[in-house]
Amino acid sequence: MNASTRNGWEVMKVVFLYLALFMFSGVLSVGQSTGTGRVSLFKKGAIRVLILTGENNHDWRATTPLLTAMLLNTGRFDVRVNEEPTGMTSETLAAYDVVVLNYNGPRWGEQAEKAVQDFVRSGKGLVGVHGANWAFGGLVVLGDRSVPTDILESPWTEYKLMIGGIWSDKNPASGHAPRHKFQVKIVDLNHPVAEGLPSSFEADDELYHNMHMAPNVHVLATAYDEPEPAAAKISDASKQQMADRPSQAKSPRLDMNPTGRDEPMLWTTSYGNGRTFYTALGHDVRAMEMPGFSSTFVRGVEWAATGTVKKPGPRFQSWSQTQEHGH
Repeated sequence: MNASTRNGWEVMKVVFLYLALFMFSGVLSVGQSTGTGRVSLFKKGAIRVLILTGENNHDWRATTPLLTAMLLNTGRFDVRVNEEPTGMTSETLAAYDVVVLNYNGPRWGEQAEKAVQDFVRSGKGLVGVHGANWAFGGLVVLGDRSVPTDILESPWTEYKLMIGGIWSDKNPASGHAPRHKFQVKIVDLNHPVAEGLPSSFEADDELYHNMHMAPNVHVLATAYDEPEPAAAKISDASKQQMADRPSQAKSPRLDMNPTGRDEPMLWTTSYGNGRTFYTALGHDVRAMEMPGFSSTFVRGVEWAATGTVKKPGPRFQSWSQTQEHGH
């Protein structure tokens, strides 16, 4: 090989080296702009929250902005909202610490459901709000104002294990009495979600009963499901709402008769290395503005994401008080 040929090969090697470096840097930059690389786009040091919503027989259009505002008001969270969960991948969730479900609609498909399972199992957090435990249990999907749809799907079996408890039409059938005011009793005041809170608080909500619970659920708070709630506790708005509600003829067989037992309102569970917090409270904006909901919700999200609640935890006050006095 003469000198000219050797020089040509040296030039070609340099060219190939630069091309390889260019291609590698391109792959690296693409990788950094997806998944965990997007962490830099969030508020530094904040807990990264993804709220999944967009389908719910409750007024998600009003409650989702309120949940977002409650979290942001603490200064501890940065929040994004996804109204189309179908099609999610592991990359969609990779940058987040916790997923909040303000959702009660059709299933998302194998890819998205596996992404959520893997996300929680890996050590991340999951939070369910009110009607989120009707979803994915094999019951008919309810549309706006609880109008039954024609969508009836097989249950997502892993979901019960992740969320901790679900609605069921199997005996004993799940349900709730008409919305009314009732006392919620915290039964574990030493848990980070409840530490420092009053031992009981008032709710203006639906009192869910006969939830079908998964193993290893840890109940944080209960409420007594009175056999005959006093008429004074049922608001005029609730009476009108029941009168206006469309026919439930196509709904599964559910039990609307109070049980006369203490029913779980707040609970936690684990799934793999991950943590779940669920609140049965939060039927609508009025229910969410009650001190007991807003205080336990933001604490529950922080605990699900991190395993603790940074002290001092959010104060026990209504949303209107929070707005007046700050967090």
